[in-house]
Amino acid sequence: MSQIRKLILKEWLIFFIGSVFILLMVLSLGHILTGLMKASNDLKTIFVDLLLEIPNFLIKIFPVACLIASLFSINKLKNRNELTAIFASGFSRRQFVLTIGTTGAVVGIILFFINGYLVPFTKNQQSMLSDTHPSIANKAKTSTVSINALKSGRIWFKGQDYFFSYSSFDASLNIIHNLTLYYYDENFRFSEETSAASAKFLANNTWLLNKVTHVTNLENTTFPATQFFNEKQYELKETISDFKKINADISTLNIWKLYDYIAVLRNNGINDSEYFVTFLDKFSSGFTCLVLAILAAVALFDPNRRNSSFGKNIAFVLSFTFLYWFIYSYFMTLGQTSKIPAIAATFGVPSVFVIYLAGYFIYHRKLR
Repeated sequence: MSQIRKLILKEWLIFFIGSVFILLMVLSLGHILTGLMKASNDLKTIFVDLLLEIPNFLIKIFPVACLIASLFSINKLKNRNELTAIFASGFSRRQFVLTIGTTGAVVGIILFFINGYLVPFTKNQQSMLSDTHPSIANKAKTSTVSINALKSGRIWFKGQDYFFSYSSFDASLNIIHNLTLYYYDENFRFSEETSAASAKFLANNTWLLNKVTHVTNLENTTFPATQFFNEKQYELKETISDFKKINADISTLNIWKLYDYIAVLRNNGINDSEYFVTFLDKFSSGFTCLVLAILAAVALFDPNRRNSSFGKNIAFVLSFTFLYWFIYSYFMTLGQTSKIPAIAATFGVPSVFVIYLAGYFIYHRKLR
């Protein structure tokens, strides 16, 4: 039996690696052509960005590659009459499905770590490389580092003469929650602190702060002066686009730090759909690898060589690949915009396949 499993795994891995390579070349070519159309990009920048984009490509490629590997490895065994011989030797269809299902699960676990840890790292590197203005680049680097320290439940960055921290920014309402500004003087001594429950953007660089506490004279040995305001207009050097840029840096968080940030948003009553969909996608992408690896195994219940047309398989794979990528992107967009629940956006498509497989295997349960 071990020799049969080795044969199945060998054929499966050959087609898996080959399909990953081919699909990666297709997506890479499209990425390079897109980069060449931008006059501001040189070849070095294009290829560095391509290298950093590869983990994102693998998220789309691995599930489809699992389907292709199962489909074509079974087709090859059929055409060489090895599939019939395998079943005649006592190796059951259930064992065959478990073999490729286990392999698909291993691929799914690998994809989970790529999506949960490697993709945030490469996005961080892309963010640093994409900023052409030094001030923006420095701000992106500072915010990314500070976001990684979310155990305090706050996002930090450094301004020109102050440090700024807040718990979250609601991009739909342009409201900052739980903000604090720490000012320092020319000798870098802590001199002034302004904190507020929230700040709503008005116009230009003007914000309306609510429940404000303003503390001054902190650099001296005398007792600080404290003032309280229900509302106060305040000028910030940062713009709305700056805070949206920092929000975009949330994608550089690994999976568990992203979950911590989602908890901060929920505590502040902010819609977390965009980030929760991203969080769940890290699990669903790996789960989809397992499901699609088993999906092609339905051919095991009809091991007739005449039904194994190579041309039909190619046409099916091409159609399925583009349809899957379209539906995947569409559902992710619907989930991130709160048009459908996050669970439906991420696990909806693989769940349909699971229901189909459950019904198919129950119908053929007498075949071992």
